[in-house]
Amino acid sequence: MGEYKLPTSPLISLLRTPQCVVEFADSHWNEIVEQGRKTQLLGQLAARLQASGCFEKVPSAVRRHLVLADLTARRRSEAAFWEIGGIRRAIDSSIPVVILKGCAYAAANDANASGRIFSDVDVMVRRKDLPTVESALISVGWKPSRVNAYDSAYYRDWMHEVPPMEHVRRHTVVDLHHAINPPVSRYYIDPEQLFACLVEVMPGIFVLSVQDRIIHCALHLLQEGETKKLIRELYDLHLLLNQHCDSSERIQQLEDRADVLKVGGLLRTAVGAAQTLFSENPGHHHTRWLQGCVERAAHVDNKNTLLGELSGLAILAHSHWMKMPMKLLVPHLARKTWLKWFPEKN
Repeated sequence: MGEYKLPTSPLISLLRTPQCVVEFADSHWNEIVEQGRKTQLLGQLAARLQASGCFEKVPSAVRRHLVLADLTARRRSEAAFWEIGGIRRAIDSSIPVVILKGCAYAAANDANASGRIFSDVDVMVRRKDLPTVESALISVGWKPSRVNAYDSAYYRDWMHEVPPMEHVRRHTVVDLHHAINPPVSRYYIDPEQLFACLVEVMPGIFVLSVQDRIIHCALHLLQEGETKKLIRELYDLHLLLNQHCDSSERIQQLEDRADVLKVGGLLRTAVGAAQTLFSENPGHHHTRWLQGCVERAAHVDNKNTLLGELSGLAILAHSHWMKMPMKLLVPHLARKTWLKWFPEKN
């Protein structure tokens, strides 16, 4: 059998090579805008076209959508930083507050922050500080999500975050973490290894080190198992690598750090998939079945094919396998399946 070839997606083509903008007809632009909205990449596409000097070559009707997406991303980012300021003031100053993912990219001026839309504020503190931090956030209007006893135990005993907290007036959401992956995960990373390398970006507010931000991005896209978000997270990873790992020496240092954290294989899988989709000269051949699944499932035009669906199911199964040992996973999935068919009555 010959090597499977991914179909060409106009959205991915534009993100990879924005100079091809002149090749697309109106029908392509309808598809690009639709895919951009669905994958939450429309703002980042606008940023990519602007940075490459190709924005003015986009049809005027399409530019309006891109400008709005970029403006929405800017306003969301401003709102998130306003919330972070309030969170920092509410929490005891002796407790370091670490921001993750979208907020961290923006605070650290990472290349993928331009045009990137995010809604939740992701914060990490040490596990021993969780009760103090939760109480502080509740005192200024953050309400814990209402969950049943089983789900509460699931979050607090097995997962790396507590149930989401929503502000009673503004309805913004904080995801409060004590680690970047579950303590029961076979790939669990001791948070103290991350805290030892934090970078302060504002008084009392920190982000993970550059290498750890990249590793977290790679780990998150494989760990969540949500195929609808794969393409955006792979693009995040691609931009982070281009910005911070622009030499073989830096790539090796990144891989060495991932090996120390015992997630080297996962990092290489995610990096390989990101290169395949977005690098003009990927210069590699995938050898891991998981990488092939990621590439197929992430590809927008491959969603409704049998191979794309099977790849998505494989990623979902692998994400569960990553997060929980079988002795916990099997009863948990059995319970979720039962509740899907026979919901609990309030």
